[in-house]
Amino acid sequence: MALKKPLNSFARARKVGHNSAKKQRQTAIAKLQQWAKGKSEELPSTK
Repeated sequence: MALKKPLNSFARARKVGHNSAKKQRQTAIAKLQQWAKGKSEELPSTK
């Protein structure tokens, strides 16, 4: 997960909500579900 710099030097870095790996995983799962329904011809790569 991406980290944002803290507002001062004594604080820890704050976690940020956007995660590129999660987005890629969700799109791969959506493509696989469409294939399972029969909407897509080729089997998508999930890796």
